[in-house]
Amino acid sequence: MIQSIAPAACTGCGTCTKTCPLDVFRLDTQQEELSPCMAACPAGVDIRRNNYLIQQGRLDEAAENFLNANPFPAITGRVCFHPCESRCSRAKVDQAVNINAIEQVLGDRGMTLPQKEKVQRHITKVAVVGSGPAGLSCAWFLANMGYPVTVFEARPFPGGMLRYGIPAYRLPDAVVTGQIERLERLGVTFCCNTLVGDNADVSLADLKKRGFKAVMLAPGASAAKKVDIEGADAEGVHWGLDFLRACRDDEKPEISGDVVVIGGGDVAVDAAISAKRLGAARVYMACLESRDAMPAYPHNQKDAENEGVEFHCGFGPARILTEDGHVSGIELHACTRLKDEQGRFAPLFDADSTLHLAASHVIFAIGQTPELSGFAGEVTVDRNRIVVNDVTFATSAWGIFAAGDAASGPASVVAAIAGGRECACSIDRMLKGADLTGERGRKRPCVPEDKLPGEGIRHEVRHERAVLPADPEHPFAEHTKPLDMEACFAEALRCMTCGSKSRITYTDDCMTCFNCELHCPSGAIFVHPFKERFARTLDQIEVAKS
Repeated sequence: MIQSIAPAACTGCGTCTKTCPLDVFRLDTQQEELSPCMAACPAGVDIRRNNYLIQQGRLDEAAENFLNANPFPAITGRVCFHPCESRCSRAKVDQAVNINAIEQVLGDRGMTLPQKEKVQRHITKVAVVGSGPAGLSCAWFLANMGYPVTVFEARPFPGGMLRYGIPAYRLPDAVVTGQIERLERLGVTFCCNTLVGDNADVSLADLKKRGFKAVMLAPGASAAKKVDIEGADAEGVHWGLDFLRACRDDEKPEISGDVVVIGGGDVAVDAAISAKRLGAARVYMACLESRDAMPAYPHNQKDAENEGVEFHCGFGPARILTEDGHVSGIELHACTRLKDEQGRFAPLFDADSTLHLAASHVIFAIGQTPELSGFAGEVTVDRNRIVVNDVTFATSAWGIFAAGDAASGPASVVAAIAGGRECACSIDRMLKGADLTGERGRKRPCVPEDKLPGEGIRHEVRHERAVLPADPEHPFAEHTKPLDMEACFAEALRCMTCGSKSRITYTDDCMTCFNCELHCPSGAIFVHPFKERFARTLDQIEVAKS
């Protein structure tokens, strides 16, 4: 029968749990040491536990567990850049676990689960300014703590960049709306068409007068950066985020002919694909960076390639060509340098090396910036960012916290969600009179490289989401199909649950088949060749005789 598992040798790969025919083993996933994927996740999602719960068939529990760190897996499962996969130990065996696809399955499943009843434990009101991922995250966690929360949004509908900045083919309206409705059922109040700030509908001072004891600022970075070149005011010139917002309207922009998108980031990629789906004949992307240095995530670049977008890297705009006040093309100059000797952005161009592209439309997607003039008198703003504490997200003003792009600069949706959660924690501590920091700055250790599983693990095929062809009648319909449940289980089983510890849970069920000992890659399991326990000392033998 099973005698022991050597804790020092066990890597938590889960091979014993997967090969035991009688379900003798369990894994303890809640360890001090973080798995590589958990350490890489900006929101700190307990990925290994989620995958282990799925391995056991406990999908609902896995979906609930996800919400402890990230309340919107249905969103991040579609738009996250999944840095967790780049650190997945499975990649050294065959391919990284498709964590993002599993996340989408859990997120969609979580939206169908019964929601907890609204519980109000406090009378202290909290205001959240902005309904993007950071603001919604903060509202979610505060509402679950029992605080009455009001979210102020300048636009007609809540969602911020989730609704107005990400194309519907990546993030359908129904998903965003579903998350908003869950927040409303928790008791969160949304006050739309209300701009907060100086000389606006409501000022921060007004919020205090209305009885809000804490304010979380998450206005986002919704203003497109503009460039002053010849022809920039011509008809047919569009600006990245404004263009993407227009694509969300019922009356979408009329696009025909060839389109040139200036920029190499993810907004530029989204604009290029959107233009293609709106009817552009050809779409070009031109950016200062080389192809290898493009800031857009590789999977988004691949999506653009699949849509037929052509890349012209290493070029920047010199002037827009016009005919009768309308765009007719663009002149590009080769970029010879991006940064100066001090590492500052200072591009240089070679006017003798030019590229002319005919186009009916030019879309500039060269970055976005927050609009913080309305808050500058209340909180410290430096280089167009709200200055916050790295751990507590507190601003220079007591009772005011900030997160998201307005505090960090343009970042990912999942990073904004994590920032909103930390703001909620700080607000709760402040209102209770507790220390804002506590042990929050402590970093948990990661599993050492030499303790990660890998050798002896059987190769398994990675399961991918199917990419659907664009529907001409519904060009902005979701372009990927989620994993089916069979594929989700199979993908979760590929997870090696790095850093977990195996334990013998049902000893009496062991039939001494030696499967676990034979298959354990680290040789941590010892099985005694006999089922029955035999006396091991002379004293025990004498007692048995008497």
